[in-house]
Amino acid sequence: MARMHILDGGLQTSLQGRPMAGRRHIALPGAGPADPVSQALANWCVGNAPDAATLEITLSGASVRFDAPATVAVCGAADSADIDGRGVDTQRSHRLEAGSVLHIHGARRGVRSYLAVAAGFDAPQLLGGTSSYLPAAIGKPLLRAGMELGFTRGDAGEERHVPDSYRLTMTDEIGLHAVPGPEYDRLDAEGRRALFEDAFTIGNRANRIGCELENTALRPAPSGITSAAVFPGTVQAPPSGKPFLLGVDAQTTGGYPRIAQVIRADRHSIGQLRPGTRVRFLRTDPERAAEILRRKLLLWRALTPSLHL
Repeated sequence: MARMHILDGGLQTSLQGRPMAGRRHIALPGAGPADPVSQALANWCVGNAPDAATLEITLSGASVRFDAPATVAVCGAADSADIDGRGVDTQRSHRLEAGSVLHIHGARRGVRSYLAVAAGFDAPQLLGGTSSYLPAAIGKPLLRAGMELGFTRGDAGEERHVPDSYRLTMTDEIGLHAVPGPEYDRLDAEGRRALFEDAFTIGNRANRIGCELENTALRPAPSGITSAAVFPGTVQAPPSGKPFLLGVDAQTTGGYPRIAQVIRADRHSIGQLRPGTRVRFLRTDPERAAEILRRKLLLWRALTPSLHL
């Protein structure tokens, strides 16, 4: 098996692939890519399945060296990279010679970039997935300078680039469709109005576990709830008044009121929310949420047929 050497792991680089589904009853979230659509695009460029394991690179970029020829692609937040000092485009595949150094530049908008290699990285099968759950040190640890990662040598065939109509736009403002949560009625009339009409700003507490929302304080009625199930996309209302939007590494239960739930079709966008991004919740209902998901999958599966959101 060929090797890839980590020269600079950046702020946080991990190996993420298929989520560890079906383990929430033992308090283990699925983990997996924070933005599975960007991951799927990188994998499409090199001929892999959408959920093949990739490097998830956070904000600051990363540098790696390949000791064997490889076909790679970078998609997601990074809009530039270089190979042996030569600038190259993201959103497309590139063939590398043995010894080549790939540097993924830091994200100017968005948060996470995904590096895929044709035929895939060596990702251990664990609890039904090939991902890393960093809070519990399950799977591969954070990838830092001096570490190595195996990959299978493979030929992706013709070079591919993501069609313009499928390229994700990283913005400083975003709308996320959401349905009222089980404890939505704990908010007073002004809180219910603000949740779906005001803009929130992502605060500095932002990682794979979730994002704190600032600007508009939401304080539900001061009565606790029995610990209940939460999921990626759940919006909790803690006593601080700063709502918290859960991400892929969030806990499986919680005791704060669940005032909203971002719909499944939009959850991939949570993975690209960075401090300072403005977010609005667009109120919808379960029937409309199912229709949005159906249409989004119809669109994306025309390019990558086995994508799951």
